Amino acid sequence: MKKYLLSILAALPIVFAFSACSDDDNDLPDVDFDFTFENAVVSDGTVYVVQGEDFEITSITVTNNEAGKGCGISSATYYWDYDFIGTSIQPPFGFKFIVSDETPVGEHSLEISCPVFAVDKSLATALIGFDVQVVASPEELPDDGTSGAHVDPKISATNDK
Repeated sequence: MKKYLLSILAALPIVFAFSACSDDDNDLPDVDFDFTFENAVVSDGTVYVVQGEDFEITSITVTNNEAGKGCGISSATYYWDYDFIGTSIQPPFGFKFIVSDETPVGEHSLEISCPVFAVDKSLATALIGFDVQVVASPEELPDDGTSGAHVDPKISATNDK
């Protein structure tokens, strides 16, 4: 009986070593992102661009949802159809996208990854995704579109893979 008790006591530290705090995710920033676009129309969360016409994200603005507390990003890394295309390290973190005549008409994916800093919160990474619809002519752009988008990003701890 003594052997079993010692074995259980010896295993106890292992249990605590592999357990996590229940509030690990509570320390992540609660932020929203606002994007402004040039030569693009945003409608129902989809970004519409014309084939052969370049478009640009002219600015990214981050807002902390905790009143009175600051936040920001230090860069924005851009991916088009899951391929890395570049990083912007200078505010307002804009980026110009080349949509050539050879860019296929149809659905594409634009993803943006940003390190997020917020007062009293852990360093985190925001991932923002946009569906992009490349159309053949300006007549195909939606009439109800805007030149900006408000996004609630997916936030994860920076050390998460």
